[in-house]
Amino acid sequence: MPLVYAVAVLTPLGQRVEDSALGGVRETDLFGSDTALNVISVPVILLLVVVIAAVAFARRRLAVGLAAGVVVLASAGTSTLLKRIAVRPEIAGSTTPNSYPSGHATIAMAALFAVLMVTPRRFRPIVLLLGAAYAVFVANQTVVYGWHRVSDIVGACAVALFWVGLVRAVGPVVDRGARGDRDGRRGPRRVVTAVLLVSTGVTLAVGIAALVLAVTNGSGHDHDAMLVAGRMASSVSVLLAVTAVWLADGMHHTAPTTNTKGLPAPV
Repeated sequence: MPLVYAVAVLTPLGQRVEDSALGGVRETDLFGSDTALNVISVPVILLLVVVIAAVAFARRRLAVGLAAGVVVLASAGTSTLLKRIAVRPEIAGSTTPNSYPSGHATIAMAALFAVLMVTPRRFRPIVLLLGAAYAVFVANQTVVYGWHRVSDIVGACAVALFWVGLVRAVGPVVDRGARGDRDGRRGPRRVVTAVLLVSTGVTLAVGIAALVLAVTNGSGHDHDAMLVAGRMASSVSVLLAVTAVWLADGMHHTAPTTNTKGLPAPV
């Protein structure tokens, strides 16, 4: 995250490249509604924490619920603090105010990771796919509306990853195969892994193609193509963060279980 901030925000070239995408912002773009962004607010964040606590209480995972709440609140607080101290110097002729990192993207990512922590493992594949789709949509909308640049989304993903990684490293163990918290079948988990990897690859390819088109335009940067490249880069950032958590957390495979005779049980 510091490297992204240093290159994209603190250098003239980085600012010009990111701001060139803002020239492609159109009110008539595909995402004409800001409903997904308006959903993210302080009351909704607090409600989310309450719901997480309630689910954790119902599943007798109070420590895990507390850790999940920390992920959401700490990520939101960190994003707000960084936005105040991570200044954006006017070194590239732009007067657009600082927006690093994106608070909306931070909350979308942190909420997904926190909900996954308290969700029964057999339901995590569908929760992850839905949550990832929403996080990608939020990242796209913030770029489409000109609210945020690509570096803002990358910074948001880094903040959420930092807190979920820290909490999982020093916090309570998220139960696996205990008290009926079954992993479920291998098939859905393999499908999720495949969907994440393929989606990341396709999105990256589209983004690179748009970037090449933008910079090879004979009349200068093609702002529309740069906007597409920015949207794809933001989406890739989200997908990579989600994939990293899915793989590193062991959510992508099924833990061995045993039957009453101590023998491996069929999955």
